[in-house]
Amino acid sequence: MTARQERGRGAIDAALRSYLEFSKRIVLVASIAMLMLMVALNGLEIVGRGAFGRSFTWVQEVSIIAAMWVYFFAYGLIAKDDEYIRVDIVANLLGPGARHALGIVARLTTVAFHATVLWFAFETWQFLGLFRTSVLDWPESLFVLPIMLGAGDILATELIYLYWSLVGRLPPPRPHAPVEEV
Repeated sequence: MTARQERGRGAIDAALRSYLEFSKRIVLVASIAMLMLMVALNGLEIVGRGAFGRSFTWVQEVSIIAAMWVYFFAYGLIAKDDEYIRVDIVANLLGPGARHALGIVARLTTVAFHATVLWFAFETWQFLGLFRTSVLDWPESLFVLPIMLGAGDILATELIYLYWSLVGRLPPPRPHAPVEEV
């Protein structure tokens, strides 16, 4: 491989790492912001019921939308850190070549799954755009927006890891913090 090709590969890897780091920050901030919104709104609901005997019906709609953001973006964080639950005991019984092939198949399966989720979320988003929520009169497609964004980001993340797996440059696993015994 020439020095120019090596620099090109290094530039591609740097750009992909930059995407992962930047999108991880966005996903983290959005997840935390939505969780804070849910807590604040539900606190308002509790105070409203307890102090004034009044319920805010719109809190439930907004909380459900915020929960969708938290759920799908938290899953995006798992994908960014490549921290899926795996059955390593089976993979460790295989030789290096079979383990690598199993990793590629697992990545392809994950890519296919998230591409399917993204496709169905887009179709659902288009359909739900015809309807409005009952309380706030917002488009019901807002319920599907975090699924589309989350699945799209996870798909991009998985494609990056698949690329690195195929070219043999998958970053080494991050060291885990030691588990303290109680």
